[in-house]
Amino acid sequence: MLTPIADALVALLNVFHGWTGSYGWSVILLTLAIKLALHPLTRKQLRSMKAMQALGPQMQALREKYRDNPQQMNIEIMNLYRSHGVNPLAGCLPMLVQLPVLWALFIALRRQGLFGGETFLGAALDRVPTFAAIRESPILAIYPVLVGASTYLQQRLTVTDPQQARMFVFMPVLVAWFATQVQVGLSLYWIVSTLAYAVEYLLIVGRPGTAPSPRPAAAVLPQRPRGVKKK
Repeated sequence: MLTPIADALVALLNVFHGWTGSYGWSVILLTLAIKLALHPLTRKQLRSMKAMQALGPQMQALREKYRDNPQQMNIEIMNLYRSHGVNPLAGCLPMLVQLPVLWALFIALRRQGLFGGETFLGAALDRVPTFAAIRESPILAIYPVLVGASTYLQQRLTVTDPQQARMFVFMPVLVAWFATQVQVGLSLYWIVSTLAYAVEYLLIVGRPGTAPSPRPAAAVLPQRPRGVKKK
């Protein structure tokens, strides 16, 4: 099912190669074209994330207030969402829609002989930078390093919860190790895509630490949904 999408992506990659004469720049242009096409979905996802972050202090207050009554806590949190017009699932749907395209791109960039032995930043795009290959050609190390660095940067921007930050502390290392198992061309896609997402995040959500300040305790409780009478 994904083969036609992968074929279309390879055809577009070859169009860019005809313009630039470089598969490295073609991968960058293809990545940016996909990010641009998917931007409306990404924007919706990030706006949902921003709304959820804005409600963070109120949600934390509700968790503290109803820590001994999980059922009532869930009811109050859902009331909080409704009173502010927030759908917690709105951020998941755009991700699901993007998955087939991103997986097809993964298939396309892993095709044998796709890059015809071309190099970018001194490394062959169809080379897999295993540890043995890096010992033979140290320049290959630049791609796993950049994959890890770009992933770390994205995490610093997007993971604002200290508890989540501790959970994902090893993620850049894990992703960098994964980069030693796939072709350099795929790592180049990851680096450009991750940096492009960081730019989208800054434009839509803003810099870390610019989230709204916690509201006073009196304003923490959610508004009562319309049609619900006071008991």
